[in-house]
Amino acid sequence: MNTDTSTGKWRRENHQTVNLPCPPEWVRLAGEADAMVLAYPEVSLDTFRPNIVVRSHPTSGSLPALGAQSLAGMLGGVPGSHCIAHDRGEVADRPARGQLFTFSTDEHTVLVDRWLFFAGANAVEIAAHYTMEQQEDIAPLFAEILAGAIIDDAVADGSMPEPLREPPLDSYLQETSGIRAEAVDRVCRIQPYRPAGPVLTDAAFRLVMDHAGQKRLGKMQMMAAAGECAELVSVGLMEPDGAFTRAFELLSVPLGSARRRFVVEGQYGTQTTQLDAWAGGGGVLVATRPSHAQLVLGETENAVPPGAVRLDVIREGSLPGAIAAWAGLGPAWSVLGTVDQVPMGAFENRVEGSGAPPAGADRALERAWAQPWFVWRFRMPDLDMERAWLNAASAGHFAIGRSPEGTMKVQATPSAHVWKTMSQEIGLALQLH
Repeated sequence: MNTDTSTGKWRRENHQTVNLPCPPEWVRLAGEADAMVLAYPEVSLDTFRPNIVVRSHPTSGSLPALGAQSLAGMLGGVPGSHCIAHDRGEVADRPARGQLFTFSTDEHTVLVDRWLFFAGANAVEIAAHYTMEQQEDIAPLFAEILAGAIIDDAVADGSMPEPLREPPLDSYLQETSGIRAEAVDRVCRIQPYRPAGPVLTDAAFRLVMDHAGQKRLGKMQMMAAAGECAELVSVGLMEPDGAFTRAFELLSVPLGSARRRFVVEGQYGTQTTQLDAWAGGGGVLVATRPSHAQLVLGETENAVPPGAVRLDVIREGSLPGAIAAWAGLGPAWSVLGTVDQVPMGAFENRVEGSGAPPAGADRALERAWAQPWFVWRFRMPDLDMERAWLNAASAGHFAIGRSPEGTMKVQATPSAHVWKTMSQEIGLALQLH
């Protein structure tokens, strides 16, 4: 996607008290009385048209209340939406909340990059919408537009402001730094990983892998794998006579034409789990064992039993979101501490569920140590690439890795940064042939 704006001068567009710089080729769409919509130039029918929407309305309440209401509205109002990040920040020197969501339509996987703040009597929302494939180009452009925003305070005009319900606050931030921020630790419980595909035993899945791209099994083959064939028939992947169904063909296309494989290995206590994904033929086959939500939160809907996998076929742009949901990546208030390395033995003991914080631990590390730990390692075997993160629940995510001294580096990393790293590396890998 071409986002080169060097061929013309940027102009400025206004909506009430919000003034934004606008790239020369972008257009302002008509017909939105209560909002300003800036859109990328016309695109083909099968391409998502990136856009930026600005809304402003009289509101009474606090920034934590505005953030909490917006978060609940998105998760409750957009089916299948997943909140990646919900962070503190600034827009035009005003305290703000930055949010990142992903959701899928029939045609696209869309990212919502949204910022919320107050301008006098009004609550303001500035949100960019773009697909995973457009993220590399549009995300930095949106950041540049936000950096150039000019915001004036709105004066109460006599209209009835929308009252906001004040939410519970995050006790850790309030106690340690006096920061009033809405509690977000419950979000992961309402957005677990819930794929819609069938569950197969490992043996039945091996049969799928061994015969990907074929049309049917012969009688002798069916007799030798009677139990596995019965499974495939029961979930609609095979006809009783051994012919594979259209659903089987959809599963086998990425396997038979895979140009890239992705692996995510997870650990909760002494329990290990895994997500495997094969990308090819325009889609991705995802095979998952128990997710973060199942192991850590006790999620029972769509649970995967031992010795089995759940299969799903998704578009390539949906893979980062699927991994994020499976690993429990979501909003948390990450706090940088003064200690970012711990003894390897202490770390390994804590991963397995035991052990006190090491000597010299600061309050931020003690907070993380008290949370449930889910370690996940994301790798691409054919590219010799690996990243590792610790999901420490309400303490957020930490980038982890062995230091030259033999200790474990543990660095607090906002979920938006985890997302950016993972999604960009997946995107680059899919571009390689």
